[in-house]
Amino acid sequence: MIHMNLIAVAEKNSTVGNLSQHLHVTNVADVERRHKTKYLAVVLSILLAIVAFSCYLSVMGVPAALDGVLPDSYLTLIGAKPGSSSATAHAGSTSPDASKQGDFAQAYAAMSAKDIVREINPQVLVNNKRTSYSSYLPLEKLSFQKTSLAQFMSFLNTAVPDDIGFSQCVYQAPNYYYLRGVAVKASSQHTLMDRLKAVSKSFQSPVASEAATEVAAFGQFTVPQPRLDAVRGFVPSAEIAAEVKAIKTLASSNKVQLKGLEKPLIDDFGVYKRYAYNVTTTADFADLLTFFNAFAQSPIRMGVPKADLRFAKKSLLSTLRIEMFVLR
Repeated sequence: MIHMNLIAVAEKNSTVGNLSQHLHVTNVADVERRHKTKYLAVVLSILLAIVAFSCYLSVMGVPAALDGVLPDSYLTLIGAKPGSSSATAHAGSTSPDASKQGDFAQAYAAMSAKDIVREINPQVLVNNKRTSYSSYLPLEKLSFQKTSLAQFMSFLNTAVPDDIGFSQCVYQAPNYYYLRGVAVKASSQHTLMDRLKAVSKSFQSPVASEAATEVAAFGQFTVPQPRLDAVRGFVPSAEIAAEVKAIKTLASSNKVQLKGLEKPLIDDFGVYKRYAYNVTTTADFADLLTFFNAFAQSPIRMGVPKADLRFAKKSLLSTLRIEMFVLR
């Protein structure tokens, strides 16, 4: 079972005190920001290409090679029709007459945005697979947070040798983790590093010495059983108090007392609001793990995007960010 009470051992090891000076911890916000920037750049490039192509057809007409390939409704919308290229070549550039302008306006008014998208790229409407955390819907993100945290903590509980203690353990959505601690034996440290590598992406550890007993690692946990349906709905404003009471009751029944559920930080997204609570507890790891597993299986409509467990003043102090989405 994982321990958080071997700080006495850590204090005897002079190198551990300076460990934080050599760590290069991944900035989760920067990583996610870069992913979002790349995604937006690709989408904008595609949209610009479609607009440029449409403008070309509108001005130059439809090339003979594409005659009959593009939908008539799309060509009508952008003011280009099949065979217009050859007509332009023989007759020169002419302005559409009043009747054509009226036909265009009528066709444009009759088409919905959905029809336009379907004509230009039908796959946009049917290709709705979401395979990455950044593409998940809001409730799917809460579901992933809610279940992946329990799976990571359960992995640690079984993978960490008994003679390893941690001074800090951080898990942040979607699957980033950071561990710092000390082992009694170097072999135990090696065992844990090997087990972490087997279930991680982008695994890194600054500890290079074969005889080292320091534990310092960060990476991305490969969630074995991701769930996107653990949170099944937004919380109506009239049910906020009941939802908060539900998580308090669940925690208390598992010997975990949560402090900080009284004053949420509220962000307004128009259609819904995000209620975020910075919660603390001094429950030991075993009780905390039991609560995480019970929470993952419960119908409570909340997620935990970040958990920070630290050994402080001879006890475990855990800080959790708990979020729920509330309908306006």
